[in-house]
Amino acid sequence: MWRTTLRTLWGLGLALAFGLLLGSCGGGGDDPAPPPDNLTGDAIVEIQLVDGGRNSTPPAAPAGFRLLNIDLNEGSGGNYIWLYYKTGKADGSQGQPLGRIYTVDEHDGEAPRGGTKLPVDLNAGTPVVGGLPLWLYAVKADRPVARCVVVDNRTKGKRVYGPPEAAGKYSIDWVRELSPDSLNPPYSDLPADAQDLNEGESIFPVFLSDYIYIGTCKD
Repeated sequence: MWRTTLRTLWGLGLALAFGLLLGSCGGGGDDPAPPPDNLTGDAIVEIQLVDGGRNSTPPAAPAGFRLLNIDLNEGSGGNYIWLYYKTGKADGSQGQPLGRIYTVDEHDGEAPRGGTKLPVDLNAGTPVVGGLPLWLYAVKADRPVARCVVVDNRTKGKRVYGPPEAAGKYSIDWVRELSPDSLNPPYSDLPADAQDLNEGESIFPVFLSDYIYIGTCKD
């Protein structure tokens, strides 16, 4: 009987030691990941597009919005297209922030992939693309958030940030083509599939539209 008791005590001791070893090595189950820190600062919470027709003066900004003072259709011979943005707290307390934007180019047969369509054709009034529009879509997200929106007219050497104070503070997530083609941007610092907002609006060598790119700022 004493041998049985010793075996029992020995087994219990091994089980206890093994359990302690597992606990110290994390083998008893992974600890839950700590919750992410609350986002601080501001982010873009809404954007709007306005077709200004042939009037080079942008319309007054809607209540709560600010103008991104650059024509998104510049150098194409088409209508003036203006973007307005609203900022709010990045933690979502003033509305869910914008997570990303993307374009749908019907000239390339692209189809939307979620989000909200802004009902203004970025190619409105242009004489070349045959009436096939380019649409901008906005996708909301809790993380990552868009700290700013940026438009870069490379032909004119003009880059505009909204809000302006975001310039140089963040990396830029440039909008890319959903269906990449062989028309790569002639700029080595841009992704090979960056979407030129004036793609297809040139008649080479008679007329060359401006190269214009759009993106958002990310932490």
